[in-house]
Amino acid sequence: MERIDFKQIQWVRGGKCEAPYMRKEFTVKQFQKAEIAICGLGLFQLFINGKRVSDDVLVPAWSDYEDRGRPRLLWPINDTFTHRIYYVRYDITSYLAEGKNAIGIVLGNGMYNQRVKTLEGDLWYNYPKLMFAIAVGSGADTEYITSDQSIKWRQSHIIENNIYIGEVHDFTQKLLDFSLPGFDDTGWERVDLAETPNGEFNEQRCPTDKRIRSLKPVLLQTRSDSKIYDCGENTVGWAKLKYTGPDGGRVKVVYAEELESDGSLSFATTGGEEQIQQDQFINVPAGSICEPEFTWHGYRYFQVYGEAEPEECVIVHTDLPVTSTFSSDSDVLNWLYQATVNTFLCNVHLGVPSDCPHRERLGYTGDGQLFCDTGMLLADSRLLYEKWIQDIADGQDPDTGHVQHTAPFAGGGGGPGGWGCAIVEVPYQYYRHYGDKSILEKYYPNMLKYIDYLELRSENGLVVAEEPGGWCLGDWCTPDPIAIPEPFINTYFYVKSMEQIRYISEVLDKPFPFEKRLEMVKQALIDHYYDPDENSFCGSIQGADVFALDLGLGNQELLEKVAQKYSEAECFDTGIFGTDVLIKVLFENGYAQTAFDLLTSEKYPSFGHIKNQGATTLWEYWDGRKSHNHPMFGACTKYLFYGLLGIKQKPNSTGFKDVIIAPVLVKGLEKVSGAITAAAGKIAVGYGIEDGRVEFTLEIGSDIRAEFRFKDKTFPVKPGVNTFDFELSS
Repeated sequence: MERIDFKQIQWVRGGKCEAPYMRKEFTVKQFQKAEIAICGLGLFQLFINGKRVSDDVLVPAWSDYEDRGRPRLLWPINDTFTHRIYYVRYDITSYLAEGKNAIGIVLGNGMYNQRVKTLEGDLWYNYPKLMFAIAVGSGADTEYITSDQSIKWRQSHIIENNIYIGEVHDFTQKLLDFSLPGFDDTGWERVDLAETPNGEFNEQRCPTDKRIRSLKPVLLQTRSDSKIYDCGENTVGWAKLKYTGPDGGRVKVVYAEELESDGSLSFATTGGEEQIQQDQFINVPAGSICEPEFTWHGYRYFQVYGEAEPEECVIVHTDLPVTSTFSSDSDVLNWLYQATVNTFLCNVHLGVPSDCPHRERLGYTGDGQLFCDTGMLLADSRLLYEKWIQDIADGQDPDTGHVQHTAPFAGGGGGPGGWGCAIVEVPYQYYRHYGDKSILEKYYPNMLKYIDYLELRSENGLVVAEEPGGWCLGDWCTPDPIAIPEPFINTYFYVKSMEQIRYISEVLDKPFPFEKRLEMVKQALIDHYYDPDENSFCGSIQGADVFALDLGLGNQELLEKVAQKYSEAECFDTGIFGTDVLIKVLFENGYAQTAFDLLTSEKYPSFGHIKNQGATTLWEYWDGRKSHNHPMFGACTKYLFYGLLGIKQKPNSTGFKDVIIAPVLVKGLEKVSGAITAAAGKIAVGYGIEDGRVEFTLEIGSDIRAEFRFKDKTFPVKPGVNTFDFELSS
């Protein structure tokens, strides 16, 4: 297969059909091994000799597939992009037989042929198309069977499919045996040749989407024409229905995150009335299973019209094993951890970490860079982020260095700092988590180009502009209208990115090219935003002081003032970036109690307030406007591990090979434990307080060097389980 030049294989399509069946028969002689490399754009299902190949759903990974020319966009961009195609490789030895064989494929639109949701502009590529190459090996000989015009096609049972809205299935068109050899395909048409994409071809390494688990829904309400169900948590996937009526029936299922006061479905958080998620099934035979095939839905509640009963709610997302645990005697902290995990997993599809699983479904670079450290900590997401870093780089203009607000590029608003810095932040965190220096070497030129871009968008040292007509956002989703200046936030990220590049330059043994610029930009922040009489930045609005403190620009008095302010407030006034920075600054500067009190507060706006509204996932806004499944505010969940449990890497450590364990004790918490499985191995930390004593339990992997710190003393830690017991002073 390695000898195949994928640009030489013919791509084919079934005219303008949005979900065609395709089939091809072929003969193989005696063989020892067979594999296939296949790509169907936007999505595909593969069958060989009547059997579905793999339990993957929603493949291949989403990317900026090919040149779309200059599409009409809500926020105009004239950048040049790098395009990329991911193909999937399967071992199909067990599926083939000597003699006659048949391959069958069903194609779907995915993000490739998406023209229903056009808020961000016309981002259409083309109609679905297919490419594959089968390699059949026997000893030193290899025979190839590839896609070509011998393939035949016809309309499948999926007569409509849109990844945002849903699907319509006509069961009279459904075929179960079209991928068997000898199937009568009389009347089927020959495929058309399609253009070969002008992007690079890569094998998909990141995990695919799968059916992960299921929930049992509960009937909430019976109406004259329908029934409304609750699956128990906000999730992603679909309801698997069994049709119970006579042959030829019709079923419709509609999805929503929330209910109106009268118990009907509310679409306010999932895109409104113009973007209702729903699937319809017509001409359904008795006893049939009804479920979509080329989409997922973000929902908790669903309404079923017609004679059908839900068997289960199937949860579908990218297969990322959770590699962390957390529990404590704080209900709010337990909820925050689990809600963050749930929200993260709900928002990973097609190899992209997204902002929400329904309304937008986009890989926003702002949300993604903010959450990536947490995402790498909570789950086995190395290959996910390896792929997403490539998406970010593919969207960077090679001439200007401009980084897009979404990756793969699909429009969207944002800002040059908090969004564009993803080209630095995500590779930096990837290296810290996994120790792979090659990722830094590969994207180091992209990072330098980005910093030069910010310089071109700066005045007097401050980042004040992005692309003409763009948003140039600073912080986002503050509880009150945004008042913190956009240039202040964008310049914060400018400084942070340069500081990370200084670290990366040392790792790569390269000279750091921005030393003078870094100091100049820091001084610009002080000159423009610091009030020495008030000892504050930007009037202390919406967490402004913590951004400055995080860059080392404030003094001890300012730090104490910030801690006092939030200790008295007992709630947040910050947006997505400020919330994370606030918790970081408090934990790292000896104010763990204030950080804990904020994280466990139930006063609006807070995580406890969201929990008390019955939420099982994190919200886009503190007050519940819009999406109820947005991971960005969960970025601060990492401080349950870094701050509360005190798991810290030493400055030059990667993969958690060298760590300091320094848990903190806070009022209101007597039992806590958590664990991560890092690249170097497992790290588990816990403590319990009882009868005036505290006992710490640490479990350290054999390849990890660790030391334990408590009460200004350092203790050696050996691999395996360690316990430390101390008397607490009154």
